[in-house]
Amino acid sequence: MKIFLDFSDERTKNLKNYLKKFKTFEINKNNLKLAENNDFFVYPPNKKWSEEELKTLPNNITLFCGKVDNCFHSVLTEKNIKHKNFLSDETFAIKNANLTAEGVLSIIISNTNKSLFELNILVLGYGRITKSLCLILSKLGAKFSIATFNKNSFSQSYLLSNNNYFEYDFLKDIKNFDCIINTRPEKYFDEQKTKQIPKNCLFIETASTKCLDETKAKHFNYYFAPALPKKYSSVSASKLLLEQILGEIK
Repeated sequence: MKIFLDFSDERTKNLKNYLKKFKTFEINKNNLKLAENNDFFVYPPNKKWSEEELKTLPNNITLFCGKVDNCFHSVLTEKNIKHKNFLSDETFAIKNANLTAEGVLSIIISNTNKSLFELNILVLGYGRITKSLCLILSKLGAKFSIATFNKNSFSQSYLLSNNNYFEYDFLKDIKNFDCIINTRPEKYFDEQKTKQIPKNCLFIETASTKCLDETKAKHFNYYFAPALPKKYSSVSASKLLLEQILGEIK
């Protein structure tokens, strides 16, 4: 069995150092002809696929990556490709969210001129990243609020913060926040809501789908921050991928 790695991402490129007992190759046009049945192809969790690119993959392989859109599943079936979604494993997803939260903290400290303990922070959404980030902020004693869009999540958010908002209730206080972190992969800030984001606010976008129109983000500091483990903790992120790959080999 051979393992083909995407060298365009530090996380998957680093895997070569941990897979020395296997034959590893960079994924490129020249090496594709070396692929055989049941070989592994490894891409980062945030890889975005097109139908055309999926069709270039060899048949009868195991594909490690993140989500593949449902509309492309027929291509995987036709090529007899076994898809392993890193993010479908809950342990991996939580550990990856922890690394993402660490990256968010680094961005906050590097892009604000106030002490972390003087900042008023709003976190939008209540997924794994929000939970990980709020646990870190809570341990540090930082001031933060949570806005959720699901009634059950709103109730649960009181486990992490006593100052929480349901749906767009946060807009009445939005002028008071120094830093806003979005974790919801959905465009739900229209132009009018975007205008209400305070001047000089640091707005960190961790979601793969932007929550607002970036061209309207002129009066505040909009920081698009996808795939933070790649930037701030690529070695640790690589080890998370390694666990999944070795688990499949066993």
